[in-house]
Amino acid sequence: MKIRTNNKILRSMGVSLSVIVLAAAILTFGAPSRAMSFISLGLIVAGMLMFAILLHAATKPETELVVDERVTRVDEKAGYHAFWLVLLSITILFWSDRVWSIGVELVDMYYAAMFVGIISWSVLRWHYSRKGDVV
Repeated sequence: MKIRTNNKILRSMGVSLSVIVLAAAILTFGAPSRAMSFISLGLIVAGMLMFAILLHAATKPETELVVDERVTRVDEKAGYHAFWLVLLSITILFWSDRVWSIGVELVDMYYAAMFVGIISWSVLRWHYSRKGDVV
């Protein structure tokens, strides 16, 4: 496994490792509050994920990291249609709450929008990349 010596990747790996070390220090020596331990564990997980993603990017050849026009067009088309799906789902959720008074709060709508957006963009991106012709 050959790791590329790209300065941006190596600098970002250093940042992710320092986030992990700082969060572990806060968790070990910090105040024993529940919120602080939750934040520290979240930072540790985020730092480990960031490190894993950067390590994966560092082991890929340089030619695989360049985004061509087709991939850009697939991302644009998937993002466009995912936006309309999110807008439609929030509209349906809002009006169903108004009509039937089911008690949906703003936080619930926020999480629903995030979930619908992430899933629909991923599925649409997969679909458009398999479809072949993206116009």
